[in-house]
Amino acid sequence: MKWLKLGIRLERMDPGSPQQNARHERMHATLKAETAAPPARSLAAQQQRFNDFRAIYNDERPHEGIGQETPASRYQPSPRPYPRRLEGPHYDATQTVRRVRSNGQIKWGGDFLFLSEALIGEHVAVDETETGDWVVSFADLPLALINRRTKKLRRFGPARPGRPKAHHQKTGKSVNDVAGLKCQ
Repeated sequence: MKWLKLGIRLERMDPGSPQQNARHERMHATLKAETAAPPARSLAAQQQRFNDFRAIYNDERPHEGIGQETPASRYQPSPRPYPRRLEGPHYDATQTVRRVRSNGQIKWGGDFLFLSEALIGEHVAVDETETGDWVVSFADLPLALINRRTKKLRRFGPARPGRPKAHHQKTGKSVNDVAGLKCQ
């Protein structure tokens, strides 16, 4: 959530879909091959392998994706200063705001709904949809849907592998599809 407070947008990917972030996956494959196959005999030795890899990867090794230059030759520090204190997200007056409790729950409609322990102490917004359900968001990231009938919370995100998707009988549309977001 720290990244969202800094204004960094998160991108979700489907589980088991490395092609959605191929460059990052390729870097991890190279990192593993050069530093951890096999692993070092001690934590200190393993850390040294990571340090050596980082120096070569960033300062010596040319990268095809940036015209055979090194990442260090392209690096520029951000002109935006890092804040001394991270402010919480600001919500519209039309949004209902709830603070996530010490157990990761929010209180909604007289019930306690588990959202996430990662959000303990944070404020989330709850917005009503056209269908009367409720979307729970942190900053501008939709996290979950509260069903108006069951009052159950379903988190947004990629579908878990191996789980069949439910479909609505009348329209054929997935009941997990809400304004382009998928529930788990």
